Amino acid sequence: MPSTSQAPLSSAERATIRLERRLGADQIERRERLLEAARGLASEGGYAAVTMRSVAERAALGLATVYRYFSSKDHLIAEVHAARGREVARALQADPPEGADARERVAQVCARLVDVVADDLELAAACVMALASGDPAASSSPQWQTMVIRPCMEAALDAEDVGDREEVCDLVGHLVFAVMVGLTTGQHSRESANVLLDAAARRILGGPRTRAETRAK
Repeated sequence: MPSTSQAPLSSAERATIRLERRLGADQIERRERLLEAARGLASEGGYAAVTMRSVAERAALGLATVYRYFSSKDHLIAEVHAARGREVARALQADPPEGADARERVAQVCARLVDVVADDLELAAACVMALASGDPAASSSPQWQTMVIRPCMEAALDAEDVGDREEVCDLVGHLVFAVMVGLTTGQHSRESANVLLDAAARRILGGPRTRAETRAK
């Protein structure tokens, strides 16, 4: 069974902690209100519903205050995505997946990530658009890997020897993001996303073949 000990903080999490240490309690509270407002707007109306002015109004703060913490709409949505990812990683560390091997546990983690996306497609779609915006202030692919995927994969891999752990995390991370895009654009259902990621986990980490794969061999 995987260890329940807390995984080391990622570099992105450490950067967030450093930021919060520079902020006073009132500043942290205002920043959190802005993130919560943006998250609510994105969940209700997607990317288009999030503007700096609408976020300021919902948070009952001035427009200048929004720009004090976030340089752009995409930066703000990317930070919502980052906070959401940290919630998922903490939940997995607190309640790690169970399974006979790393392959089973990774498939379970991927299924949880699919559920998070599928349960709020409007928010997920807004996050995808922000991440793909090209805004340098928005989270990039390496940050997504460091902030979300690696802590989640560490909860699944535990101490098991799977070879190059960084490569495994990178492969799974890129696949999860591709599936996230597919879910938000209607190319994948929750079920087809889980089938794809389960097959990927078997290919990357090994495991029994499906009957169709056995016949094809």
